[in-house]
Amino acid sequence: MSQNQIKWLATILMVIDHIGFLLEIEPMRVVGRLSFPLFAWVLAQNWKRREPNSSAKPLINRLVLFGIISQVPHLLLFNNLQLNILISLAVAIITFVQIHKSDRKILVLTAGLITAQVLGVSYGWYAVACPLLMVNLKGKGDRMWWISWSITNIIYATSASSLIQLFAVLTPVILSWHNPAKDRKPTAIEKKFFYYFYPVHLAGLAALRAIL
Repeated sequence: MSQNQIKWLATILMVIDHIGFLLEIEPMRVVGRLSFPLFAWVLAQNWKRREPNSSAKPLINRLVLFGIISQVPHLLLFNNLQLNILISLAVAIITFVQIHKSDRKILVLTAGLITAQVLGVSYGWYAVACPLLMVNLKGKGDRMWWISWSITNIIYATSASSLIQLFAVLTPVILSWHNPAKDRKPTAIEKKFFYYFYPVHLAGLAALRAIL
């Protein structure tokens, strides 16, 4: 699979997860646990491929803008004040940028984890930890990476009282099918599609919830 195909898969799994939430179908929610880690991996790949001196501001601004647009339908669908995943990914990228600039990387990482938790973004501190682990994933991952990945997911599943989150541990199995030779530069439409699709699908499901 190419990186773009993995992003499409993550999008499909996200929709399955949200429909599962709406209709209270647990198996759909279990499968949906793979969605965010896949998006985190895509974000990590884009971060690793960036130009050394390129600015992350356009990406951060885009995530925040569409995150703000998506927040009302997100609230109406999930009926909570948690900030949506676009804001989560924005916090992750901001943390990456600051880690890259700083000599006190552990301190900056800790600040990023705490910030994500305090802001109440979707996935909390995991929204920063997950992409960070994906940045360090090489191939199928070595033993230390798998131990770190498994422990992170176990801690998050336990702290969030969401045992189905443990299914996310299997995400690297899907990523093992990634074939870099199939990667290509996405078209302008492909780049923008998810940003527009995210609030639209939330609004559609929120409207459906109001009807049901």
